[in-house]
Amino acid sequence: MPEWTRTTLDRLVKLRRGHDLPATSRNPGNVPVVGAAGPNGFHDTAIAKAPGVVVGRAGASMGHATYCAEDFWPLNTSLYVTDFLGNDPRFVYHLLGGIDFSGYNSGAAQPMLNRNYITQIPISLPEPDEQRAIAAVLGALDDKIAVNERIAATVDDLAAALFEDLLTADSEGAAVLLGDVADVNLRTVKAQDSGSLRYVDISSVGVGAYEWPEEMPWSDAPGRARRKAALGDTIWSTVRPNRRSHALVLDTDPGLVFSTGLAVISPKTVGPAFLYESTRLASFQTYLESVAEGSAYPAVRADRFKGAPIILPPEDARFRFEEMAMPMRLRAHQAQVESRTLATLRDTLLPQLMSGRLRVKDAEKIVEDHV
Repeated sequence: MPEWTRTTLDRLVKLRRGHDLPATSRNPGNVPVVGAAGPNGFHDTAIAKAPGVVVGRAGASMGHATYCAEDFWPLNTSLYVTDFLGNDPRFVYHLLGGIDFSGYNSGAAQPMLNRNYITQIPISLPEPDEQRAIAAVLGALDDKIAVNERIAATVDDLAAALFEDLLTADSEGAAVLLGDVADVNLRTVKAQDSGSLRYVDISSVGVGAYEWPEEMPWSDAPGRARRKAALGDTIWSTVRPNRRSHALVLDTDPGLVFSTGLAVISPKTVGPAFLYESTRLASFQTYLESVAEGSAYPAVRADRFKGAPIILPPEDARFRFEEMAMPMRLRAHQAQVESRTLATLRDTLLPQLMSGRLRVKDAEKIVEDHV
């Protein structure tokens, strides 16, 4: 195995603080604006050349790394690489993303990373050829995940366009309530179930379900929603400050459960794709906000969900929409499931590759079986 050099962060890259660019000062364009947590809109001017790496320096995303494949504008909530010092940019991205910067927090009111305080962080650094080989292995997984994300985004756009055509067609729709066409927050998981449950919470909705720990019986989880989803269930978060999420769950796993921050909406007399698109409308979101209760932690009761107004086009028109939309949704769901598997594999390989414990050739064989 090639020798790795024990050195410090200042031998890896040179970092600079990002630049202020409030939303009111941005011009229409296609230049990515990158902040502490990643992409943050667009502008017409780039001040940093690709390839680039941005690291969050402030707030909850301190230490979060973002790889930039095109020229970009790094915000002042981040640090960005101005010189890779001969190191491979993608390798640098993975290395910086794997560093625990919490011990270098120099902030008081909020986490803050000072580039002058992190120069002596110890790292292990292979030769550039080895760096590129490692980056290629991890990049193959990242690229496949990115393809899957584009598939899901394309499905979102196409399904929304089809749904708009459905609602604006030359046929009158009936005004009904959500509770007339769907069940809300039904079916429960028995308390003795444990171990095999996959739990979805407010932060992981859309992609993330994770294994419920074997050592924690479900009966020992007071306050959790013991709700189970079936094929075609639509789930979304209740209204909360600055956070609303949607996800279409296409999963027959009997152990899929949700937190109390989510409402499980199950089709009753309409198709799941139609139901899902109905909940994505701005009018539906406006309704939820109007009936949310609580100031510090606004939430919507199940009976209020049932009272949401829904436009119901004729059955034959809905059937045609479902025939077109559901196969696309199933394909997008397949891509999302694959991405979860690939992300888990990447996160497993990453620390082993970045420490030199796993040979690149061995990692390549593993990745080839999944990509």
